[in-house]
Amino acid sequence: MTVSRHRRRMSTTSALIASLIGVVLAVGFGIAGAVAIYNTKDGQVQGSDTPEVSFPSTPTGAIAVLDANGTLASLAVRPAEEDEPGRGGTVVPVPVSADVSGGLGVERLPIDETVSLFGAESVADELPALLGVSIDRIAVVTEAELAAMLAPLIATSVGLPLAATRADGTVIAEAGPQSLDGAAMAAVLTSRAAARPAADEYLNQSAVWSAIADAVGEGLASPLALQAATTGGAESAPQIGELVGRLTSGPISVQVLRSDPIVSVDVNPRGVDAVALDRVEVAVIFGHIAPSRVAAPYAGYTIRVVSAYRDEELPAGVARLDVAYTATKAFVGLEANVRSVDTVAGDVEASTIVEVANDSLIAAGESLGDVFGSVEVRVGNTRINGIDIVVTLGTDYLATLDPSAAPATTVQPSAPVEGSAGTVGTDTTTVEGTN
Repeated sequence: MTVSRHRRRMSTTSALIASLIGVVLAVGFGIAGAVAIYNTKDGQVQGSDTPEVSFPSTPTGAIAVLDANGTLASLAVRPAEEDEPGRGGTVVPVPVSADVSGGLGVERLPIDETVSLFGAESVADELPALLGVSIDRIAVVTEAELAAMLAPLIATSVGLPLAATRADGTVIAEAGPQSLDGAAMAAVLTSRAAARPAADEYLNQSAVWSAIADAVGEGLASPLALQAATTGGAESAPQIGELVGRLTSGPISVQVLRSDPIVSVDVNPRGVDAVALDRVEVAVIFGHIAPSRVAAPYAGYTIRVVSAYRDEELPAGVARLDVAYTATKAFVGLEANVRSVDTVAGDVEASTIVEVANDSLIAAGESLGDVFGSVEVRVGNTRINGIDIVVTLGTDYLATLDPSAAPATTVQPSAPVEGSAGTVGTDTTTVEGTN
């Protein structure tokens, strides 16, 4: 069977990313800890009588919007719990010029370029590789199909950072606050102005999604519906339509991703329009809202990071999410896989508490003292399916932080961990990066 070019390219890119991250990021995060986390494997598959719980299932859906020329104009991802309480939730717009290789190596792989070269079906491969998150349902829609979905939003207040124009220069909407109907918002989400970087279009797209969230409020009495999809219409559209209905039945949070343009000729010799996402931020965001779908691409252990400080325990200007970000960055440097992040305030001890899945992981847990300072290692009373080590950050760790190293982020609550042993680490409040 012949493998498509973009899939062969993704395999090469994944190997390159793994090798370069192992060489570059491990420096400065504690080599002894990195070696222990990377090499010790005997605790990952063990049978025991310890009760095991699981993250709730959070199917992910994505809507990819094509312009009239078939160019990928915008992307948005939405995780959703399968159970009824999963109404509303988080929308994560994704820059279409995001580089799947993360800025590593010399070949840039912006997702919109791949779609132009290999067709809309390549989104199903590129988007999970970009985010490190499995995507269960993808619909590729045209402007007309998106406009039909947004048609019930007759007059929505939108503040556009930039004027929205089509590739031929036709102005869709001027910059600034204004009222737009569903068709106009669909046009903004579809527009790709000539010679304008996709990162600039992303500003307008994020503003439109935020306006949609405001219009939905606590939930629409008649939720929005997606009736058709250009690609996979017979299968994808009904599934995505269900997610859209659930999303607009409750309050929506929009999480904008930060990115940096890749302009150096050394890493972008072709000079393509490409940006690198903050991979640590992506891990933190999806570790909150869809831990059951977060991948484990590295050879090290799977980690749950808990930053449960009370506001009065935090340094001025530092949020719980900031601390979780720095810890996640450290684990990425150790080639460990952060699959879950919890930032609900609770009780915190002075030492960082490291709960391992079984006795064979104790030595690996103790090695984390090289990174987090004082640690107390214990075997957890409950094992979380898919998690080897739960790290609850202690107050001593705060003394090591550089507040400027963790830009604030706003995300939805962490997903609860559910199972026969009860609920573990349930988040019940929105996590604000500025708290």
